Amino acid sequence: MLRSQQNAKRTVINLSSLWFLEVGKEKRPIAVPGSWNEQYQDLCYEEGPFTYKTTFYVPKELSQKHVRLYFAAVNTDCEVYLNEEKVGENHIGYLPFEIDVTGKVRAGKNELKVIVKNELKVGGFPSKVPDSGTHTVGFFGSFPPANFDFFPYGGIIRPVLVEFTDHSRILDIWVDTSKSEPEKRLGKVQVKVEVSEEAVGEEMKIELGGKEKRIKVTDRIVEEEFTFEDARFWSLEDPYLYTLKIELEKDEYTLDVGIRTINWDERKLYLNGKPIFLKGFGKHEEFPVLGQGTFYPMMVKDFNLLKWINANSFRTSHYPYSEEWLDLADRLGILVIDEAPHVGITKYHYNPQTQKIAEENVKKMIDRDKNHPSVIMWSVANEPESNHPDAEGFFKALYETAKKMDRTRPVVMVSMMDMPDERTRDVALNYFDIVCVNRYYGWYIYQGRIDEGLKALEEDLEELYRRHRKPIFVTEFGADAIAGLHYDPPQMFSEEYQAELVEKTIKLLMKKDYIVGMHVWAFADFKTPQNVRRPILNYKGVFTRDRQPKLVAHVLKKLWGEI
Repeated sequence: MLRSQQNAKRTVINLSSLWFLEVGKEKRPIAVPGSWNEQYQDLCYEEGPFTYKTTFYVPKELSQKHVRLYFAAVNTDCEVYLNEEKVGENHIGYLPFEIDVTGKVRAGKNELKVIVKNELKVGGFPSKVPDSGTHTVGFFGSFPPANFDFFPYGGIIRPVLVEFTDHSRILDIWVDTSKSEPEKRLGKVQVKVEVSEEAVGEEMKIELGGKEKRIKVTDRIVEEEFTFEDARFWSLEDPYLYTLKIELEKDEYTLDVGIRTINWDERKLYLNGKPIFLKGFGKHEEFPVLGQGTFYPMMVKDFNLLKWINANSFRTSHYPYSEEWLDLADRLGILVIDEAPHVGITKYHYNPQTQKIAEENVKKMIDRDKNHPSVIMWSVANEPESNHPDAEGFFKALYETAKKMDRTRPVVMVSMMDMPDERTRDVALNYFDIVCVNRYYGWYIYQGRIDEGLKALEEDLEELYRRHRKPIFVTEFGADAIAGLHYDPPQMFSEEYQAELVEKTIKLLMKKDYIVGMHVWAFADFKTPQNVRRPILNYKGVFTRDRQPKLVAHVLKKLWGEI
């Protein structure tokens, strides 16, 4: 599925605006995109359902075209009505969905209605804390009862678009540069295009990097390969993008393409044949007032800070971010670990129905983001109950689903298990290409004892590598620090303690040649459900929620500038 695109042959109406929200019998204005939780105090903890309504106008000539509604993301369950007719539904957040409304759009005024519910579910998504007896990661008793450590925002969180195309149209594009040979500067770009039935028999023009091919479309799938003998490879230092343009008589689509290769062995991760070390953050896509609504100034600010602090990567914890995050990563040379919206998974998720949903989510994520050169690996989940016997089959299936979609990138699962304690033995981690673990020595364990905690961390990592013989990526470590709170000697929650723990952990990790990356948790402070450990926010951010640096930010800037 291609995202909507405005160009010479496609027309897009962006419905980002003030809509109406029906709460009971009351009608209120609501901003789209945005979360209802932050726009109204009395809706802060509400799950819905709430009804969104807006109108849009269509010229007569456009109403005769192929028309689709493109929702970049809605949290979470929704039903969509056009002119009082139900036209579709969706049941997962953070990922796009489309609805074909050809022949249903009127010339003139149209009314769009979306009924949205963001209900937490035991054994579903978003995950609810079970009553007892399973993996709750310390969230038992939280309100709202989310089985994860960020606020469960609801609503139409990303843009809603109406796209008009000819009936003879381009449906999807796949780009694969994995057969390129960077040591020879030889770029090989395989392009696959899917078209509608109406396009069969037409001529297609494919342009890439100054080269052009014209093909008679004899089937709905068209495949071509381009070779560049002096290719400019996409890299962190030079994130060069070639322009790919696919053109039919009455449709066209343009895509940025980065030529690069990704490989890995039992100790290293390679970008274009050279070892790459990932330094950066797990983060969240959230901000005051907006909740999880798409916010372009925040994206620009965050990338500016990533560059300032000498980071080269981030993980979309714990869900796929807005597509524009990846656009910027492509342009600016930042690597991305793209994570499915699977957080808070417990033994109650290990059933055929939920497994099918999770497999579809992985497919949707890869389908959406497959052509971004910045995406260096796929993560299928964060911190599941992966020491449960039933986790093995569940995550083996997710790994295989991802590999069927894309064999050119490593597939990972981020685990908090597989520590020296046998009770934490992860039954699924060995299926994945790189061992990704979250470790909080000196914070949740060995509290206040950084040096003792790091000694235990080193023993943990050594045992992990002996067991798996695969590269290890420490995807989370860190400590809470309340901005402006200082203490000598360093104590927990002070800026000094956070800075010391992070600095000493990095210096330890750099001694291990099987470590391929380190991500500090977290990029910025973020809102959580209410519980006794969280005074409104999780304060593990290197930056405050409004993006001001704590002491640790300056420490990281210096350390990462030397790596």
